[in-house]
Amino acid sequence: MFKNILVTCLLIFYSTMLGAESHQNSSVDSDFKTAVKHIEKKRFFEAYKIFSTLADQGIPEAQFNLALLYSNGLGVPKNYRLALYWSWQAHLNAHETAINRVNIIYDLIDEKLRNSVAQTIIDEMLLIAQAGDKAAPLKLGQTYLGLFVEAQNKPAYVWLSISQAYGEERANELLEEAASQITLEEVLAQQEEAQKVFENIIRTD
Repeated sequence: MFKNILVTCLLIFYSTMLGAESHQNSSVDSDFKTAVKHIEKKRFFEAYKIFSTLADQGIPEAQFNLALLYSNGLGVPKNYRLALYWSWQAHLNAHETAINRVNIIYDLIDEKLRNSVAQTIIDEMLLIAQAGDKAAPLKLGQTYLGLFVEAQNKPAYVWLSISQAYGEERANELLEEAASQITLEEVLAQQEEAQKVFENIIRTD
């Protein structure tokens, strides 16, 4: 188990160093490197503290590694709820393999917990999106469609419409997916809702 998490962390670390432009922050890279060294020396609690801080800053590699620590009970008590939460956050921030960890955790939890984590992320992301953050609507759409046990297509349509309006090309295919699962009447109603939400955002932006 230790070997697996160590290899994963090191691989992520090296890919991060090779693509350092993704962080644009030497202190973040330095902190991440320190956390990996802690992992190498089995100082998991020290690594947990650093990954936790970086995860809160939205660093996907740190979010993924934090999820691994929660999954394995290293540096912090084992907690599948938080493992899923941070795996999904890493996925939303375009970590390439985080979705694999998400799928692993699905097999360890029940549907109630999965929906609870999804709702927690939605509640947090709604506040960010309503404050005018232009990346949040796509993340909301992804979460409504992908994290709940049953996809929430109508609210997904609303936020993906707003994401598309902001010029996010990745929203296009997801918007079509959401539209294909609801009636024309529902599509038209969600378009009106999206317009209302969008106008509220730009008035307070």
